[in-house]
Amino acid sequence: MSAEFEHSASSLAPTYYDALRRLTLELAGVNLGANHAFLIETRLARLARREGFKSLDAMVNELFQTGGSRLAVQVVSALMERDTHFFKDKSSFKRLREVVLPDLHRKRGGGRVRLLSFGCASGQEAYGMAMTVHDMRKQLDGLKIDIVGVDYPSQALDRARAGRYTHFDVQRGLPIKSLIEHFDPVDSDWVIKDHIRNRVEFRDIHLLSKLDSLDQFHAVMFCGSLPHYSAPARVRVLRGLAGLVKEHGYLILGDGEHLNQMNFGFDRVGRETGIYTKREIIIEPEIDPSLKVSNGRTTFEKTKKKRSSLN
Repeated sequence: MSAEFEHSASSLAPTYYDALRRLTLELAGVNLGANHAFLIETRLARLARREGFKSLDAMVNELFQTGGSRLAVQVVSALMERDTHFFKDKSSFKRLREVVLPDLHRKRGGGRVRLLSFGCASGQEAYGMAMTVHDMRKQLDGLKIDIVGVDYPSQALDRARAGRYTHFDVQRGLPIKSLIEHFDPVDSDWVIKDHIRNRVEFRDIHLLSKLDSLDQFHAVMFCGSLPHYSAPARVRVLRGLAGLVKEHGYLILGDGEHLNQMNFGFDRVGRETGIYTKREIIIEPEIDPSLKVSNGRTTFEKTKKKRSSLN
């Protein structure tokens, strides 16, 4: 660290650890647990230095004395940064490659499709989706695919936007063929090439907030995060995702993750537990009470209006 930043050898007061855990649970619905003192200090020290504080204690004092919302979000985002890597959940990418993209191509033909990486962290999942699309471009001929990655504002999301990864990063899960084809070496790092970068847009958003600004998507990947949420937060997240997925669109969860009894308008695809389709919404037409009734029925048969699918 720079000379201006003082990282005290003493730990934060226990009351601050408790307060930080409560803050993370309140804002993000994630319980850090009781044994994360080293993680808390390490991640927050980096944030304090970046934000220009003289010490970690100075940043934490300001957080709880002033209650600044921006700083609170930054702190929680830093504490929640996930350790992720390229193609981490192989089964989810297999579902994307073998089920979702071929089906969307069959239904949409030459249309436009929107894919979402929800909780994208440092971007490996979103870029992995773009690499998958690129590698399948002949099979998906005519299909235009846009990919959006969203997460809390954080250093991880900044890394995603930069598309720059260390040698250690690209060694984790990335095939050597993909590294050569989709990355350029820059100094000691690897940078995503434009043909992949241009497919992906990153946005910072509160994952437990209203998600109306995101519009809707034909498929959403949400892998590896669900078990970390508290029960109430899990419900809020899944309800929000249900509103983001188009009818007959897909929700892809991580390996071993499932919706249980609360399906949020999704149906399981076959016997798979980690992939779901959004159920079609049936709208019953209103019946004019002035219409004549015969034998308990109106003078016309009610018909069900169906919304068009995957528009």
